[in-house]
Order: sequence, then C-alpha cells, then structure tokens
Amino acid sequence: DLQAQLDRDQTYADAMQNKINSLTADFTARDDPAQRAQIARDKQKSLDELSRLKQTIQSDKKAIADLEEEARRAGVAPGWLRS
Repeated sequence: DLQAQLDRDQTYADAMQNKINSLTADFTARDDPAQRAQIARDKQKSLDELSRLKQTIQSDKKAIADLEEEARRAGVAPGWLRS
C-alpha cells in the first residue's frame, strides 16, 4: 500500500510539473494583462501543490524505509515486503 501511494504521488507530481510548464508557456504567449494575471494565479496554485506533493513524497519514502527497518528488526525475510 505504501509503495502504491508513493507511485500515485510521484505520478501526480509529474503531471503537476507538466501543468506548470504549460502555464509558463501560456503566460509568455499572452498579451492581455487580465489573462496573464489569471494564468499567474493558476501557476502559483500549481507550484504550491507541487511543493506539497514533494513533501508528501518524502514522507512516503520515509514511511517505506521505516516499515522496512521495522520488518528487518522483527526478522522478516526481505522478500516478504516485495509484492
């Protein structure tokens, strides 16, 4: 479950980065100040979300490492955690 969550969060972060790249290109291509302002707001929201996702990914990785360490201490065979 932890690995699946990490995979989902990483996929979402990649999608968010693509959205940010697209908004950056769209912002550059616009001349209308109102449109540019809206795009800038959308981009900032996306940047904030990407930052949150990066923190979540770090937490996901730590949870996996903690689980693996706990299993190692309990004497669980390493292959049992891979499925």
